Amino acid sequence: MTELPKKTKDEKRRKDEDLFKVVDSTIDYRTYLNLIQIARRLNIKEYLGAISSGKEARIYPARTFDDTYYAVKIYYTSTAQSKRAIKKYTIGDIRFEDIKVTNTKQLINTWAKKEFKNLSRLYEAGTRVPKPILVFENVLVMEFIGENGIRAPLLKELSDEEITQGLYEDLIQQVEIMVKGAKLIHGDLSEYNVIVYDNKCYIIDVGQAVPIDYEDAITLLKRDLDNINRFFENKGINIRPTEELLIKYGVTGD
Repeated sequence: MTELPKKTKDEKRRKDEDLFKVVDSTIDYRTYLNLIQIARRLNIKEYLGAISSGKEARIYPARTFDDTYYAVKIYYTSTAQSKRAIKKYTIGDIRFEDIKVTNTKQLINTWAKKEFKNLSRLYEAGTRVPKPILVFENVLVMEFIGENGIRAPLLKELSDEEITQGLYEDLIQQVEIMVKGAKLIHGDLSEYNVIVYDNKCYIIDVGQAVPIDYEDAITLLKRDLDNINRFFENKGINIRPTEELLIKYGVTGD
């Protein structure tokens, strides 16, 4: 009987270790503990290898015991490579003006909360984005866009034959819902943060998205539309001029 508590503890530790099929520098000890808590809450069986890596975060598929997949976005806490941009789009957002950020960890956790809030607002407005599941400190869990842990391709990754007029029209419609429905501007939209699944566009990476009354919102929207138009025009697609789209969305370029 005296060995039972130790055995139970060891078994628990082994179960926790079994969650992680790939361990890398992103997963510091605090994040490791956060992922364990999230796994227990969402019935996650294992976290798989990273499928996306950016300047401020890395994304991992997570598989539950009933074979549901989530996308788990882990924001870097040891270094903030985009700290200046994160400060600009977080501290400059009126929705977060009451939050006092005194160190990098608080800044990153606030950024994660901001992306969760933006996703929730977009999803509720009908914009096609990954459904937000939960946020806990520097970890954001979302709907997985793809099949069996394999991410659907980015717009950038499609072949020329897969780039169609219909895809362009779908994307500018999603931007319209984002602007007129959710009243948000993405602020960094391009072929690198649109996922295409079942011939439909899903907008991702919305941490920097800001309300339409943000100081530089119209400038950011114009840049987003210019990026989309540039990409599709280079693929031979008939595009709608940026100024025409701004009028369609109910804003001006002034």
